This record gives sequence, structure tokens and C-alpha cells, in this order.
Amino acid sequence: MGHGFYRRKPKGLREGYVIWIKRWRCRACLHTTSCLPNLVLSFRHYLLAIIERAVVARFEQQASWEKVEVQSAAQGTPALRTLRRWCCAFAGQATTWLAAVQRELAQQDSPSPWLDPQGEALQTRSCAQALLLASLHLLAWAQTQWRELGGYGLNNRLKVLWLWGSGRQLGRLV
Repeated sequence: MGHGFYRRKPKGLREGYVIWIKRWRCRACLHTTSCLPNLVLSFRHYLLAIIERAVVARFEQQASWEKVEVQSAAQGTPALRTLRRWCCAFAGQATTWLAAVQRELAQQDSPSPWLDPQGEALQTRSCAQALLLASLHLLAWAQTQWRELGGYGLNNRLKVLWLWGSGRQLGRLV
């Protein structure tokens, strides 16, 4: 049953821009739930795109904390402490999420180059970097399954990974 709306102002949007989030109330247990748009994450104040830029800069581009902070400051985004917290959370979840992505690719896209034992997976330095690279293969496979992902590209892979993993009880990614 509908239970109204609430306002949410994710950091990183234009000044004065607000998103209205629809709420529902369960008639059986009386708890409320909301359906967030895929540009925001639960319990995160910043847009997913801003979080993704920081994670990619740190793990894939091997940027120093100084460089990640400078890049983020140029966009008017979070403090170094917040950036570190995001990256630490991503690195902490990377092993679990990477295993799930590899299982999915093995079941659905067995000729994926990611699964080649002598391939690009060996060239990664960490599970977090491996997860970012594997997410590209997950995105490529997902685009063959769902037409609505046709316009998604390199900058949307964390969004696809998050949406894919949220239905698989993998926990928070970031």
C-alpha cells in the first residue's frame, strides 16, 4: 500500500535538485520500504557516479590518495576520509562479489576472456582491481540479455554490478 514520498538530495547533483522517493507500507508486517533510483545507493549521500570515479581512480588507475583527493576536490566532492571509507568498503567486499561474478560468467558466458586461466585476471594486483575488470565482462554479457543496458558503457559498470548483485544477497558493495 502506498505510504507517501520523502525527499532526498544526493550530494553531487545540481544545486537545489531534489529526488522524490516513493514509499510503500506492507500490510502484513507494517514495515515501510522505498524504491531508490539506480543513481543513488542506500545509506550513501553521494551519487553512484561520484563513488565510482573514486573507486576506479584508486584501484584501476592505481592513483595515490593525494591524486584521488585532488580529482574529487575539483568536482566539489567528498573529503579524503570519505573517499578512503568508500575504497575500503569496496576492497572489503571485492572477494565475495568477484567470486559471484565469476560464477555468473562461468554459467552464462563460459567463453568470456575473463575466465581464461592465462588471461587478464592474472594481471590484476588486488581483488578490488579484479572486480572492476570483471565488471566489464559482466556488463558485456548483461547487454546481450537486456536491451535497456545497450547505452551503458565504461562509466556505468559499477551501476550494473550493483544492480546485478543487489538481487543476489551479496550485501553492500560500497
